[in-house]
Amino acid sequence: MPQPYNPFVPYLNRYTTVSPEHEAAFDEFISQVDPPGKKLRLETKTEQFVITCFDRRPPPSVILTGNAGDGKTYLCRQIIERFTRQPVVSWVDQVDWPIEHGGYTLRVIKDLSEVGETTGANILEELALVQREPRSGTSFLIAANEGRLRAILAQEQLRDLKDEVDRQLREGPDLTNDRLIILNLNQITTSTYVPQTIEWITQRDHWDACQGCAAVDVCPIRWNAVRLSNTNVVQQLTHLYQILEHLGTHVTIRDMLIHLTYTVTGGLDCDTVVSRSRRIAWDAHRHVYYENIWGEGADTTFHRKVGVIRYLRRLNVGNSSVFEIDDFIVNSWPDSDAAQTEHDALFAPALDMDGRRFAQERRAYLSGGSASPRPDDEHPLIAWLPHCRRKLFFEWQNEAVNRLFPFRYLPDYFRLLTGDRAMLERYRSDVILGLNRAFSGLYLTDADHLYITSQYAHAVEQPVPIVRAKIATDYIDLRPHALTTAAFDRDLTTLVLEIPPPPRIDTAPVRWAIDLLRFEYLMWRARGGTANVLAAECELLIRNLKDELLSRFAAEDLDSSQIVFFAADRHRYTLQTLWIDEAGHMHI
Repeated sequence: MPQPYNPFVPYLNRYTTVSPEHEAAFDEFISQVDPPGKKLRLETKTEQFVITCFDRRPPPSVILTGNAGDGKTYLCRQIIERFTRQPVVSWVDQVDWPIEHGGYTLRVIKDLSEVGETTGANILEELALVQREPRSGTSFLIAANEGRLRAILAQEQLRDLKDEVDRQLREGPDLTNDRLIILNLNQITTSTYVPQTIEWITQRDHWDACQGCAAVDVCPIRWNAVRLSNTNVVQQLTHLYQILEHLGTHVTIRDMLIHLTYTVTGGLDCDTVVSRSRRIAWDAHRHVYYENIWGEGADTTFHRKVGVIRYLRRLNVGNSSVFEIDDFIVNSWPDSDAAQTEHDALFAPALDMDGRRFAQERRAYLSGGSASPRPDDEHPLIAWLPHCRRKLFFEWQNEAVNRLFPFRYLPDYFRLLTGDRAMLERYRSDVILGLNRAFSGLYLTDADHLYITSQYAHAVEQPVPIVRAKIATDYIDLRPHALTTAAFDRDLTTLVLEIPPPPRIDTAPVRWAIDLLRFEYLMWRARGGTANVLAAECELLIRNLKDELLSRFAAEDLDSSQIVFFAADRHRYTLQTLWIDEAGHMHI
């Protein structure tokens, strides 16, 4: 009798395939095979917005830009199926797809990169002609990566179109424009789609076929699908993606789909699981979801192909040793009955932990000490710690797990995003102090003003930063700022520092976004940390802020008879003023 298998598993593994066809035409590759059950359908703001645009009279043209894998081709498919009410069967060879809708012709160009430069230029010239003709009966939906789009627009005859595209890419989409709207899908927060995707993967009917399989009770694929249906686990997984977004990392939808499907299957198939389950010893715990998320069992080729795994491996919570967490794993806090019960539930004998072996090695460690039974080797329990930390991150409902991230001020950052005014005012002083130390290169202690200093003057042995402008901290605003738009899913709130000009300077305030990386760096500078932490990532950004403040706020003609500078004064730096009186005498 043949061994039953679940047809949904090979369908999921189509997402994780590593091949040139898969990489170059992801949407086409996936759509070649129908799923055994309901197809994944991501509900997006972008699709609804584009539909609304083409229902206008007259409809504007829309250009979709973004990285490969941001869903441009998928969105074109959805628009075609929406307006033709027919499934797209032949897709690969048809680049220009005209649709009649409401008396207008909508031309869908699914990928400008698939046509030659001459054809691409002709398409954009036709678009430019439509923009100049107010009574045109044609509009366009064009998908193009930004580099290809800009390269074609560099031609002289497309100058006006180039200027409009450049303006919207720089300033954001002009959603009320009745001729042309540019949507940059790089601005999408992919974390928005994580719960939808996990819900589709873990639907119970997708896993009904597992019943009757000889390996059903020891199958990591099915076990992962069950565990990922847990709300808390999904929240933590979504939180991982949100942290990447707060670090300025954009994850494409394609990478998310590959990553989440690999999280379930771990690259295994039904035959492999059944075959390995017959062995006396099988390390099934190496294929559980919280190992797969970081690609612990994947080869280097897969790591290289999947960007989100490369990003997450820099945040691998399994590699961070926190005493409170490691103590809980090893000792389970024996003085607390509640902690012992929680420990038993988390590390009970089960597939994900290969619990009996972990329990045996833990008992050996506790009874025999940390010495390894094998000379010159570390104790076997130590190898379990990264695995256990990753498990606790997803399944232990304790705020201590956030300390596994390599960010000391992560909890503070996310609390500030909630808009607590008292907390924002308290941390504003730390941000200003961090900027003062970064601007001047000195260990300043004054956070009552922001001091904007010029380049160092090397007139003495120790460099002297010259203060070109100062602004009272009370006038500077630190606040959360929600980045939302009706055009695409962008569920992201960041911190913004608004710096007003000094008195007698007539210019607009400077607004500077503070993401997680910048916040962490400024807190290290303000609270006595070493200046080299995150310096490579943040110092150029802070230097750019300083240069902008100098160019806009430092007026040369305010008072040319005096110089304000910081000078060493025993154990600190004090602000001093050098000036020349009417008689020409110099004073400090």
